[in-house]
Amino acid sequence: MTSGYILESPGALSARAVRFLRTASHRVPIDHGLTGERLRREIDRVHGRPDDDIVALLDRLQKRYSGLSYGSGFFQSKVTFSPVCEPEHPDEELEILYAVETGSIAGASVKPTGEVEIGIDALSTIEFRDLDTLIECDALYAEASGSERRSYFSPGPMEEVLNHLMSDPALGLHPAPEASGHHTHWLTGADTLVALEGAWATIDSRAPMIRSWPRHQQAASRLDAVLRGFRAERSGDR
Repeated sequence: MTSGYILESPGALSARAVRFLRTASHRVPIDHGLTGERLRREIDRVHGRPDDDIVALLDRLQKRYSGLSYGSGFFQSKVTFSPVCEPEHPDEELEILYAVETGSIAGASVKPTGEVEIGIDALSTIEFRDLDTLIECDALYAEASGSERRSYFSPGPMEEVLNHLMSDPALGLHPAPEASGHHTHWLTGADTLVALEGAWATIDSRAPMIRSWPRHQQAASRLDAVLRGFRAERSGDR
């Protein structure tokens, strides 16, 4: 009988993500806050009605993720999964807070749908389908870190750049939907890993970035040429 913790019951996690967690993560003690019947009663008291769905969601998240900690490429910091529910005001939507803590004002919560909302202080956007997707994203960052990183300002809207990169046969890039969000897109190929990073640009002043981790200089040169060509097409120089 397992506890349901992610490393005991990885479920649909990819082999890459499981390897990443086994080698790079550990589990730390956390405060679970109100749970079960105590949480149900507090929700009823604050909101005037119970919400069994949010109680069940918190239970699932705590069993699977509570205490998981590792270095996150997406957040660029150490993260700890500490999901709790704190009903405090009847006008505030119930959600799972502190799902991902970073030790700074950046972090993530989980909405009642299970989607992951990332944020910096009061600024936020819904980014990932679920917490497994964030872990898959971080697993790709960890895999990519074995190669030298190259960075580019996005030469156009992310969706256009994404489609252009995937359509170029010389690059041989394919989407990795299991690791991608609404504004974060991973492309994988035999010679290169590429991350289109647009999530933080939606909530603060950072520019959307393209990061690549080519495995050799020829792959790096090919991507440079494709991005230059895309920029030239958009500016009308070609």
